[in-house]
Order: sequence, then structure tokens, then C-alpha cells
Amino acid sequence: MTTLVFDLPDENTPGFLRRQRRALELRQNLLEDPKPELIDEMAVFLSPYVSQPEDPKEKAEALMDASQAQLTDLLNAIAGLSKDGNPTEP
Repeated sequence: MTTLVFDLPDENTPGFLRRQRRALELRQNLLEDPKPELIDEMAVFLSPYVSQPEDPKEKAEALMDASQAQLTDLLNAIAGLSKDGNPTEP
């Protein structure tokens, strides 16, 4: 299985409210109205934050192989809802 490494935005990265809004929207839809298309939307949203693997197809595959806990932690971290830092760092 490919290792998934994220390069998360920090408190100085522009676009916080846009990222937070989209991450919250995805989390809410996942809980209230999960649909297959939502999985693709999540992969598109998370993909720009994947630093490894670099290849777009490998990124998509690594995201699809991620655990529920990893994806939840990543969405929370991108939305600024996590105090634990980058969930892909040891």
C-alpha cells in the first residue's frame, strides 16, 4: 500500500474560510446524505494537499485506500478543527 503524506495548510495559508466551508460541507454530506459522487468530491478536495505520492493517479489510489479515521482526521485538519497537527506525520 502506498504511503499517503499530506502537506496541510497552516494558519497563515490564504483561503481558510473557503477550505473550512468545503471541508465542513463534505463532512456534513458524508453524515447526512452519503452518495457515491461524494467520494469523488472528497478525493478532488483532498488531492491538492497530498504531497506523496506525487503522481495524480497514485494520489487518487492512495486516497481511496485511506482509512475512515485518516480521512476524518485529514478533513478536520484542513478545516482547522484539529489541534493534533498533520495526521500523516508519525
